[in-house]
Amino acid sequence: MVVEVLDSGFCPKCSAVAQRVKKVCVELGAEVRVLDPISDAERIREIGIFTSPVVVINGKVKFAGTVPSEDKIRKAIEEERS
Repeated sequence: MVVEVLDSGFCPKCSAVAQRVKKVCVELGAEVRVLDPISDAERIREIGIFTSPVVVINGKVKFAGTVPSEDKIRKAIEEERS
């Protein structure tokens, strides 16, 4: 289980989502990869989403342009596990 989240460092929404994703992933034992818009530009192009914040779970875009709650993030991770 890999959860990717875009965090530009200057976007308050992205940082809030990244913090939520990290917290939920620790609880659920999922791997987190924080994507940087500069150093991870190729991966971001592969995902095909050019808005932020973005949460990708097991290669599937689950949230884009929104700030999901911890519960929604948890549910999306659990859905991918089943």
